[in-house]
Amino acid sequence: MLKKKLILIQLNEINFDVVRLYSDKYNFKFFNKKNLDSLITTISEKEYHLLEPWIQWVSVYTGLSANEHKVFRLGDNQKNSLIQIFENIEENNFEVGAICPMNAKNNLNKTKYFIPDPWSSSKPNNNYFNKLIFSTISKLVNNNSKNSVSIIDLFILIFIFLKFFRFNHLKSLFRIVFRVKKKWNKALLLDYILNNIHLSYIYKHKPNFSSIFFNAGAHIQHHYFFNSKLLNNQNLKNPNWYIDQEEDPILDMIKFYDDILISYFNNDSYDILIATGLSQVPYDREKYYYRLKNHTRFLKILNVDFKNVYPRMTRDFLIEFSNQEDLKKFLIKLETINKLNNKNIFNYDIRKDTIFVTLSISEKITPESELILENNKKINIYNEVSFVALKNGMHCEKGYILSKGDISHYIQSNNQHVKNINNSIKAYFNI
Repeated sequence: MLKKKLILIQLNEINFDVVRLYSDKYNFKFFNKKNLDSLITTISEKEYHLLEPWIQWVSVYTGLSANEHKVFRLGDNQKNSLIQIFENIEENNFEVGAICPMNAKNNLNKTKYFIPDPWSSSKPNNNYFNKLIFSTISKLVNNNSKNSVSIIDLFILIFIFLKFFRFNHLKSLFRIVFRVKKKWNKALLLDYILNNIHLSYIYKHKPNFSSIFFNAGAHIQHHYFFNSKLLNNQNLKNPNWYIDQEEDPILDMIKFYDDILISYFNNDSYDILIATGLSQVPYDREKYYYRLKNHTRFLKILNVDFKNVYPRMTRDFLIEFSNQEDLKKFLIKLETINKLNNKNIFNYDIRKDTIFVTLSISEKITPESELILENNKKINIYNEVSFVALKNGMHCEKGYILSKGDISHYIQSNNQHVKNINNSIKAYFNI
């Protein structure tokens, strides 16, 4: 009997109902009627504040709902003792590998490759090159809003690209490279590189279970849904200064994944499970997204005593304090400045000696925008933030599953909680 071999493709937040609209008009290889008609839908949490990918993917890893696993922050999973699907499979004498699984921790003992997600404090497996990949990608992703890349990181990225270059994906590469000045193609390029790394490691190490996390589609939906030529966005359009009205990044994203996914489905050595975790739908109004340029500098402007600050995805950051007194002093200052045009700038969640902060302002910040500190000291907040995007997509509890091979026999029925993906994978490996 052949050993089970499964690839989990984490196609984060992709709305397959939107993909179906495009499929009706365009001739896609993978996103064809046969595949789309076999889609299974999932659900996740009802409360909007729980509809975050770093929460839903932990449900997939652990088989627990958000209120059961209680991982509510990006990075929280590093500090608990929850058993993940990766360890479940390894403990049953199967080989496991993973590329950037969101909010997963590396607790594997024998893996040939484990590269954490770019926002993680988890560690890669003990391999110099994987550590280099993780370090470089983390810096590129977390500095993306600043549009700054060091010469050293650029050379390392080119080296990584050349090392894992694959001729059979030239079409996708040309489509990206010739339009790399388009911001959304930078996200696609990162997924392209991660995919090449993943395919190389699969062919080299031949693990029984491997996962790959793709995030470019989620990024593009969040930023460019209003530019879709096929969606009715209630007359909401992105301004010309943001993106040319003739562009459709949603179509570019679907074409890219169509090229990528068909190669996985044509690989007879592995069964395939594609899951989105949750999805996005177009937002009902215009919202601005900002990120602090330098989190440490901003806290020093506030004259705050803190131990560490950890930037997370886009607007979020975690501050660690040495004691409760320092945290309370920071809260007083935060509350003092937490208004701009009568709207809250920050949302936060306190836990022990840490505070998870979100730069939640969704109104436009102008050069005249000021925060008032104690003693009437003013902060020009415009100089402290980077504009990230106009938010076009909002999270939706609906997710999707698409599968190939024996794994299809273990997939749940429609509208089951996303946590049940964990049971499907365990059943496949007879765990």
